[in-house]
Amino acid sequence: MKHKILLLDDEESLIKWLSYALEQKKFEVFATTEPAQALAKIKKEKFDCIISDIRMPQIDGFEFLRRIRKIYPDVPVIFITAYGSMESVINALRDKASDYILKPFGIDELLLRIKAILSKPQSSSYKIIGESKQINDVLNLVGKIAATDSTVLILGESGTGKELIAREIHNRSKRANCNFVGISCAALPETLLESELFGYKKGAFTDASTDKQGLIKVADQGTFFLDEIGDAPPTIQMKLLRFLEEKEIVPLGYTKPIKVDVRLVAATNKDLMEEVNKGRFREDLYYRLNVIPVVLPPLRQHKEDISTLANYFLKAVCEKENLGERKLLKSTIEYLKDYSWPGNTRELKHVVERAVILSDSFYIKPEHFGLPKAKKGKKLREIEETEIKKVLKECNG
Repeated sequence: MKHKILLLDDEESLIKWLSYALEQKKFEVFATTEPAQALAKIKKEKFDCIISDIRMPQIDGFEFLRRIRKIYPDVPVIFITAYGSMESVINALRDKASDYILKPFGIDELLLRIKAILSKPQSSSYKIIGESKQINDVLNLVGKIAATDSTVLILGESGTGKELIAREIHNRSKRANCNFVGISCAALPETLLESELFGYKKGAFTDASTDKQGLIKVADQGTFFLDEIGDAPPTIQMKLLRFLEEKEIVPLGYTKPIKVDVRLVAATNKDLMEEVNKGRFREDLYYRLNVIPVVLPPLRQHKEDISTLANYFLKAVCEKENLGERKLLKSTIEYLKDYSWPGNTRELKHVVERAVILSDSFYIKPEHFGLPKAKKGKKLREIEETEIKKVLKECNG
């Protein structure tokens, strides 16, 4: 299925170029120069990503964003902005835009931003669902952490909700009214990641035609979430260490550091100590990050939450897709509990969404899911017989 992109810009030549380029990359594109037409289209159709200019004659991008949020609170929005409007960038992130891109830009850079956004799970209200002891323990720890300004390291398998916990820490903290800005170390190549994190000065390298403020600076007074920290290249690790130790950054091309007041919340699905032992992660950075670790349990360790989670996702997808009411049978819940969920809560969400959309019945049954069957282990008697035969063979009969 093609991802649907909506483009809004008052420059007709720009949206024609972007439309063609994105369609060549197999996106389905609706482009317009009229904000009213864009809003009317958004009311009728669901888009995976919206790309909009900030400065437009009818209404500006911020007002357009506010109107979008009334229709779809969570659709990713990328703002296009011109050189010299860094204040607009900061306002965009405060108004919960997903990302921004400075003019002039290349299509490859825009595609990286779109890919990064579409690869991230969307959560309607960043709500943490679960009534198990494991989840309650995590939330109790979050409550204690939020009152401090300490660095936090969130550990957990892919799909366990690390960004949700990071947002919860921010929302409960004294920084809640300031920016929450995040980026994944795995989403961008090293050179682009460095410029995104720390920014650069005009002329710092060949394509640096404008000054660019790094995302850490954009998060000033707020919280910066650095996902997949275990994938950070060595040069990035060194700069992050300085940021944590000195509370300052040095953008590319600058000779003097810039002070920042930012709380760092990092996350990874890797065993960082093992990465340290293998020489792939700095030991000093590890100890700087691991001030307060938060370990998120995989879904297989709190299966009592599956019923609550599955029903929450069921309701959410029915509302989003206007499917009316649907129900999960008790046998369906038991079926879901029997699965190991290697992709954790994210996998459960996607599986429920697929089952509901593809099913035409009111009751969602086990056969609507098509989960892989668990491999059955050998019985004890079979294991004993195998071992006895092995010993007899070694003893020549």
